[in-house]
Amino acid sequence: MFSNIRTGLLLVIVLLLVLVPAVVTAQDKVTIEVWLYDDDLGQCVSDLVTAGFNAYSETAQVNVTLQPDVYTTLGTALAGGGGPDVVPIDGPVAAQQIASAGLLLPLDGYVVSEGWDTSFVPWALELGKVDGQLYTLPDSLETLLIWYNSTLFETNGWEIPTTMDEFFALMQTISDAGIIPLANAFGDYPPAHEWLVGAFLNHYAGPEMVYEALTGQREWTDPVFLEAITQLNTMVQNGWVDGGLDTFFTDSFDTVHAMVGSGEAAMTLEGSWFFPTQYFGAEAGNDNEFNWFPFPTSSGDEVYMTGIGAAWGINANTEHPEAAVEFLSWLFSPAAQAERLTLCGFALAPIQISADAFAETDPRVAQIYSRYGEAAAQGNYGYTTWTFFPSPSQIYLYEQIQNVYLGDLTPEAYLAGLAELFAQDLADGSVPPIPAR
Repeated sequence: MFSNIRTGLLLVIVLLLVLVPAVVTAQDKVTIEVWLYDDDLGQCVSDLVTAGFNAYSETAQVNVTLQPDVYTTLGTALAGGGGPDVVPIDGPVAAQQIASAGLLLPLDGYVVSEGWDTSFVPWALELGKVDGQLYTLPDSLETLLIWYNSTLFETNGWEIPTTMDEFFALMQTISDAGIIPLANAFGDYPPAHEWLVGAFLNHYAGPEMVYEALTGQREWTDPVFLEAITQLNTMVQNGWVDGGLDTFFTDSFDTVHAMVGSGEAAMTLEGSWFFPTQYFGAEAGNDNEFNWFPFPTSSGDEVYMTGIGAAWGINANTEHPEAAVEFLSWLFSPAAQAERLTLCGFALAPIQISADAFAETDPRVAQIYSRYGEAAAQGNYGYTTWTFFPSPSQIYLYEQIQNVYLGDLTPEAYLAGLAELFAQDLADGSVPPIPAR
């Protein structure tokens, strides 16, 4: 009997020796703090990363805090020596400013060990560098597309345009039919004015010309840019955008999207982040469907402007840099990126990812990334203004183009002002890194 008791005690002791370290390991996980924007998207991503990373990591766990105005709050917190361990940033220009202030941890020592040099597409990591040193990883690959009412197009026999000439002819045809050709929400978001400016610079003048201007090899007053801005102004003056200047500056996103869904408008210029299911079909009370096509070009080549809508860095004052690095590597893994896209609609980072990752994604979304990838591989990519223009020039682009539309500024004067301002940005080193073509 006593022998059986001793045997039982020994078994209990052995089990405790086996199990206790596992319990301790779970309890000893370090916690890293991440902040996200407090909206539906932020909540979705919060749920995903909390469940995903905490199950993935054996040594760390993440705690996500949703902030109503995360970028403003973040800047104040970092400047005061606080803030989260992992830092969300509103794109490369903001990242450059935060890194230049010494608030982010250099990441160069992790590039090879974490495999970032092969997991990111070749040009992407350049965007996170300041003075040759890497501080942030780029997220949310963005481009601008024409989203259109495909039912309306099919009913009227309208063909998808590939050249600018075809695009202008189509808009005239749509206008003659009593339908607004292109609707955009400048009332809700005045910076959206830069979408049209960027589209015409890249798709009418061409991305090679924009690259040369961004790198100081060509003036913004070049005739090729003047022709692009002149044609943009012609399109607006013809009333092809929002039906004319009377509503041009006031329409909201909901109004514009509902107009395209109902067929009152045929198209809208919107980012790859947009997916208009709620404005089409039974949910919206109509029988219409939607699709997208790339913004036409002068040559007819399929070109996609490249934009980065977000970036991630690590707080220079973090007490857990290795855990923060592990989180970023997990976040930028193909599996986590595909799940975030499918479940939350958050755009992919510029990483290498196979088509298999899109198995659960709407084919129209998957096609954006596959066609963009094919075009980019051939060098047919351009430059979004919100990624590659320094803040002063970017603000000038969307504020002053409105004066061109109103007739208070000529296209020549508009470009002359941009050239003068950009020359200052170039001289003081505030132009973001421009990856070589």
